Amino acid sequence: MIIKPRIKGFVCITSHPTGCYENVREQAEFAKSISLAPEKKPKRVLVIGSSTGYGLASRISAAFSAGADTLGVYFERPPAG
Repeated sequence: MIIKPRIKGFVCITSHPTGCYENVREQAEFAKSISLAPEKKPKRVLVIGSSTGYGLASRISAAFSAGADTLGVYFERPPAG
């Protein structure tokens, strides 16, 4: 699969699926290595804007560091063009 980068300003708006998978896997492994005190662990987490960036990172850390049940909500638009 060949994916050509499309860049708007300083943001790359295309990405390689295998690279995204590996990035999320690495974040999950790192989150698993962090231990939280039991009284500080959330049980359930709602993340609004969970598809990328801080939202996705928040969901990964809640799920893998704290073992929380997570629900992610996000808005996706179909590709334009």
